[in-house]
Amino acid sequence: MSFEVLDDCIGCGACEFSCPTTALSKTDSFLGTFVIDPFLCNDCGECVDKCPVQVIVRAPAWPVCGGHGCPLTARRLADVDCAYWQERCPDCGSTLWRRDGDAWACPQCGLGARVRCPKTRLAGVEPVR
Repeated sequence: MSFEVLDDCIGCGACEFSCPTTALSKTDSFLGTFVIDPFLCNDCGECVDKCPVQVIVRAPAWPVCGGHGCPLTARRLADVDCAYWQERCPDCGSTLWRRDGDAWACPQCGLGARVRCPKTRLAGVEPVR
């Protein structure tokens, strides 16, 4: 999740309507402000320009899916696709990857890669059991 919603959100819902992955959801607060789910956000940025009060901003600590901080931008991993957290490893909780259309597999457990999605650590992913 390279984006976050600031506290000044007015709860209009324009961001939620524009999100192709349903990563934005209303909080239980009185104002009904929005939050971004890091496991559903694919960093497309569609919501940013839709916000009338400009409160969806980059979260600098987070890597950008397919961009800065993502290991899949390396040439040696150019043939690898990401499941963008729609599929997760049952052993370590990381998002799954696949090479050239093969079956989805965990980057570490199944593909034997030395790297995995950096969001795994930042989001505090616990193993799915």
